[in-house]
Amino acid sequence: MNPLVSVIIVNHNGIDFVDTCLSSVLNSSYTDFEVVFVDNASGDGSLEYVKKAFGSDQRLKFVENSGSLGPAVGRNRGSRSAKGKYLIFLDNDTKVKADWINEFVEVLERDKSIGAAQAKLLRMDTDFYDCAGDYLGPLGFLIERSRCAKDTGQFDYIADILSAKSAASIIRKDLFDKIGGFDEDFYMYLEETDLSWRVWLAGYRVVFVPKAVVYHAFETAKKDIKKYYSKYVVRYYGCRNYISTLIKNLEFRNLIRFLPLHIFSWIILSLLFLLKGQLRDFFYIIKGIFWNILNFGLLLKKRRIINREIRARGDTSILKTIKSSEGIGDYLRKIASYLNAGLA
Repeated sequence: MNPLVSVIIVNHNGIDFVDTCLSSVLNSSYTDFEVVFVDNASGDGSLEYVKKAFGSDQRLKFVENSGSLGPAVGRNRGSRSAKGKYLIFLDNDTKVKADWINEFVEVLERDKSIGAAQAKLLRMDTDFYDCAGDYLGPLGFLIERSRCAKDTGQFDYIADILSAKSAASIIRKDLFDKIGGFDEDFYMYLEETDLSWRVWLAGYRVVFVPKAVVYHAFETAKKDIKKYYSKYVVRYYGCRNYISTLIKNLEFRNLIRFLPLHIFSWIILSLLFLLKGQLRDFFYIIKGIFWNILNFGLLLKKRRIINREIRARGDTSILKTIKSSEGIGDYLRKIASYLNAGLA
């Protein structure tokens, strides 16, 4: 008998995407799954549409939140209603291949050392990658394995990664509960990196599963990033949550190694925005840095909980696996993207 899988989809004003997403998920070939549809106070009729179009399907259950609480809170609330052995987190702007759940479950059932995994994320209706997982760069930023690359089979093997992108990822429910789920203070951005890092600290692996294929509308003509993601959210939470993730999860000697250069990089980026006259971008990043200073006590409390209740291995063995040798070149490309009004 197949283990039950819970697919958790958080929705906020996703009327343009929910039909494609749910139609593909409910037509998955895996036989034992439920869908937990979490709505974060949508005002575009998407919740009502889903209830009317799909509400008769007994595999579908609803969690309705009273406000736009962000993906981290939404996924945590969805997980509390989930009955599955495995949790799959799926963005509402995705379309899945029929056998995607089968491929995920086969890998995790076969190898008990794997705690979480990410699907092969391709850009919607193309053969170009959205994401194949991330490594950690020398400056403390994520290094993407495949960003924008054409899928020619070059990543068609199971590989250890630092971070599974929650647009399409799976995790053991007992492990998710043990490590505390998503950090709800993150709101959005880096929340899946923080979660994946705790999977590693708990003694499990995070891997990329290329046979679980999911198409993602993010940064395509179907979902213009500038329309759906404000600069405030990207600049502020991006900076804030990157720093928080390092403070929470690194051992002290590695924190001293990564954190100063990481913060210095954000300061340089903010000054470049200032020189360009982009004052709001400058202040968003500075605000993100100062949030960590003002909430340092909270972060130390979380760090102590991780070290006392979750950490089962040291950084050395983890970093050997998930640290990339790339660094300054990738960071300069990120700077160029930010300065040219990209929101990646």
